[in-house]
Amino acid sequence: MIVAALIMGFAGSLHCVGMCSPLAMAVSNMNPRAFLNRTIYNAGRILTYCLMGISVGSLTAALPFSKFQNVASILAGIVLLLVGTGLLKVKILLMSNGILKLTSLLKNHFTKFLAKKNCQSIFFLGTLNGLLPCGLVWIALTYTITLQSPFESFAFMLWFGIGTLPVMLRLTSIITNVMKRFNFNLQLVTSGMLI
Repeated sequence: MIVAALIMGFAGSLHCVGMCSPLAMAVSNMNPRAFLNRTIYNAGRILTYCLMGISVGSLTAALPFSKFQNVASILAGIVLLLVGTGLLKVKILLMSNGILKLTSLLKNHFTKFLAKKNCQSIFFLGTLNGLLPCGLVWIALTYTITLQSPFESFAFMLWFGIGTLPVMLRLTSIITNVMKRFNFNLQLVTSGMLI
């Protein structure tokens, strides 16, 4: 489970550089303690993932879901295969007014916390980032449905979040240089890891 969560987080986060990374960079540019700020920000984001995981895990534990876990596992595997092969695009369109309102509300709070420029506001910005509509996070949450307990769901989302850290801590330049040096295609590597 840990390896699956790390791989899903890392492989999926490679395509998120253009989406979430700018938010993290805006936070880290508040003062010279850039790496500390990014770490605090990502701690908040991962905490949100963990709380969502334990919520889904508690819900599935409360429902008579155990007889459907095999089917759910197969469906989650199929979704990952489709994402990895590019047949299913992981993009969340603003399909409903609810998602649009949530995004607007979060943006308003982002503006307020960005103005404060302290450790607490950076942490809360990270927690808000974890609530942004993201197909990758939703796929990870779907996977938690297949797990046996709320604790396992919490742990899966924790390791998933840790898997996203190399990208979110701005280590993408290192990753890109390694890929170029060994002539790897980033899209193929990402797809292969998800599969």
